[in-house]
Amino acid sequence: MNYKEIEELKSTLTNMMKKGCTLMVPAYRATGKIVGIGFKPYWTNPADSKIEKLEINFMDSIGRVIPFDIYNIIGYEIVSLDGKRIEDAKNICLDIHLYTNVKRRSTEKGDTLRIEISEISEE
Repeated sequence: MNYKEIEELKSTLTNMMKKGCTLMVPAYRATGKIVGIGFKPYWTNPADSKIEKLEINFMDSIGRVIPFDIYNIIGYEIVSLDGKRIEDAKNICLDIHLYTNVKRRSTEKGDTLRIEISEISEE
């Protein structure tokens, strides 16, 4: 991941939080309204190639604020998008690529975590 990709991901996630979106992480059965997002490092350096920590705070169905931490993000892929541009999208599905130190038999460098973010529809 390069500087531009890191900044795009940070900007997208922050904008989705401002819109009042819901987060769903199927692998962890985590679902709720996004109430806060934090990044480490906060300021991106042009030499950076990963996000050390992404913390997404979300509110579950009974009102508890739950922190969801993702470590060592080395890339991401947009799986689906319902707009022409990522800034206009109401629903985004991302595969987040994570670096792991575990030796594997395959050629993969790390794990993949799917997150789905969607705007809260007003009905």
